[in-house]
Amino acid sequence: MKKILTVLPVLLLLTGCWDQAMLNQTKLITAGGFDYTKDGKVLTTAAVPQSVAAEAGKGNIVNQIFSASGNTARQSRLRLDRRVAERLDASKNQIILFGEDAAKKDIYQLLDVFYRDPKSALNAKLAVAKGKASDVISTRFEEPKMSSGVGEYLRDSIISAEESATVPKENIQTVCPVMFDPGQDFALPYLEPLKKTVSIRGVALFHEHKMVGTIREPLSVTYTMLTGEKHTIAMNTTKKIFKNKKPELMNYVTIKVKKNKRSFDVDVTPEGKVSAEIKLKMKVIVTEYPSDNLGTPGEVENVEKRLSKKLTKDAQKVIVKLQKMNSDPFGVGRHVMAYHYPVWEKLNWKEVYPKIDFKASIDVDVIGHGIIE
Repeated sequence: MKKILTVLPVLLLLTGCWDQAMLNQTKLITAGGFDYTKDGKVLTTAAVPQSVAAEAGKGNIVNQIFSASGNTARQSRLRLDRRVAERLDASKNQIILFGEDAAKKDIYQLLDVFYRDPKSALNAKLAVAKGKASDVISTRFEEPKMSSGVGEYLRDSIISAEESATVPKENIQTVCPVMFDPGQDFALPYLEPLKKTVSIRGVALFHEHKMVGTIREPLSVTYTMLTGEKHTIAMNTTKKIFKNKKPELMNYVTIKVKKNKRSFDVDVTPEGKVSAEIKLKMKVIVTEYPSDNLGTPGEVENVEKRLSKKLTKDAQKVIVKLQKMNSDPFGVGRHVMAYHYPVWEKLNWKEVYPKIDFKASIDVDVIGHGIIE
């Protein structure tokens, strides 16, 4: 009894939870975009999905679009709040888009506000849009009219591209440590808006927080293969391995990658000369080959040889482009820094990386070719 009498007064002193967010007083942002105006100000665009009544009791999603500019990302966001009756909340944001011009500047200056806000959706996807991000977010897409907002639609499009190895898996949280790493860069999905839809065209390459170029599909699939990322859905790619067969479709083969074993070696000589090599050993299933039923070991071996040659050539194209753009998403510099730091201290990596001997090779092993024997 004495214990109960002691506890009761203490309970009166306990405080309640006052950090509540009333949903009926909040507009949830599901997509945000950054551009720069002609006078250099930050233009922030936000999409807020609203459900409206439709026939048969089903609701359609209408996206309300709000925009505001300011000297910084935070100032433009505050001005955005003043244009809306309710309070804007980005805790459920699905995607952040950068217009191409904005991406070519320092994107950390725009992301800084997210890293300082404990309510930020750090799992939101990041992507670069051809043209302006505001144009993409404002587009009336056909699909989200039926079931989802523009943020969910764009996020799902990127996830689909990630699972098919068209683009690497990145979000606000995963790019943060890489942006502060002098030995590694990153890449983001590159979107192109069409009339009433959006297409994932490849990846945007970054160096020192700035977009420096792109790798378009289908080479972006090869790029993702070289990263060694694991995917929940097997990677698929179609390659031209013949030149003169008629009709034209007889020159192509489509494969599904079932296993991708990657080795990545960086060598540094006593003189400080750096070289790197990526080797892939892929086990694949042929899902389309109009030329033959692959019923003989000789034909299977021929396809393996031609695929290995073609994919190796594509891989080397990716490496050449990365070095030309001075983008190091594979982390060659990070490896040198970690295992050869005295050498790293003497190097001007920005000048050295484009000139290093960097090779890539892909070896293909066909382990299946369908039910036709």
